[in-house]
Amino acid sequence: MATEFFAGLDLGGSFLKYAIGTADGVILKRDKKPSRADEAGDKVFQVIFDAIRELEKEAKRRNGDLKGIGLGSPGAIDFERGRLIGTTPNIANWANADIRGTVEKEVSIPVWVDNDANIMALAESRQGAARGFQNVICATLGTGIGGGILIGGEIYRGSHYAGSEIGHMMIVHDGLPCNCGGRGCFEKYASAPAMVRHYISKMMESGKPVPDNISTFTVFQNAEKGEPEANEAIDKTLGYLGTGFASLINIFNPEILVVGGGVADAGEDFIARIQHAIEERAMKPALRGLKVAKAQLGNDAGFVGGINLAAEMFHKAN
Repeated sequence: MATEFFAGLDLGGSFLKYAIGTADGVILKRDKKPSRADEAGDKVFQVIFDAIRELEKEAKRRNGDLKGIGLGSPGAIDFERGRLIGTTPNIANWANADIRGTVEKEVSIPVWVDNDANIMALAESRQGAARGFQNVICATLGTGIGGGILIGGEIYRGSHYAGSEIGHMMIVHDGLPCNCGGRGCFEKYASAPAMVRHYISKMMESGKPVPDNISTFTVFQNAEKGEPEANEAIDKTLGYLGTGFASLINIFNPEILVVGGGVADAGEDFIARIQHAIEERAMKPALRGLKVAKAQLGNDAGFVGGINLAAEMFHKAN
């Protein structure tokens, strides 16, 4: 009997990352291609088709069959229909893309499509830091703040597939305007650009020259050297992170909060400080047994989650 293999595809603004693996999470081959996200939608689909054909060949080479494909895309995804709802800023000509319909027509393999943050959360819950937990919040701290939520081991998508937009939870009344159209959003105060902005503000308050090309890496590096402004900027960011995460924990009462993304790469000490900031603010019953952990899968989470999604949905259907 031929071995069952599953494909995971992670579509981003720069690259399509893809892999083939088994239902129990063993990755057999991984690769990436430029996603051509600034070109016409059919060019993006062509990249997806080429990747799938490559993975089909790999399945045959291993005397197996590619049984299902899980694909993560930015934007709100109608999970039942496998298509984008509206637009997404990272992919220029992707509005209302019928992802599942177009891919299945081309390759004749079942396809399941979900929001990329949901798929990353699924990966961490099945193969990563949240393995074995049923009620999970995953957050990625980078240019923005993305997130996925699992309740009872299942992804929470919301009534119209627009749930879990944790970066756009409003934490400052009438605060800074956000790209989403709202004001005072979590990601405007606790993301990587926010930390840099806090640092620049502290340097200007001190009358010190602002260095060129500042990143969160610069801020953490300067904090290690004992620079007061860098430490103050990190503390300020932690205050906002504590506020936002405490609100989520009060509402969802998860067993574990998994934190990933560039800002979380500052290390275990920063994760411990996030936990402390939460503990200062959240309700005590919601904190009982709460674990805060660093994401384990990094850049692999998108395609690992895609494989997990395809395998689970295929076996539910069969």
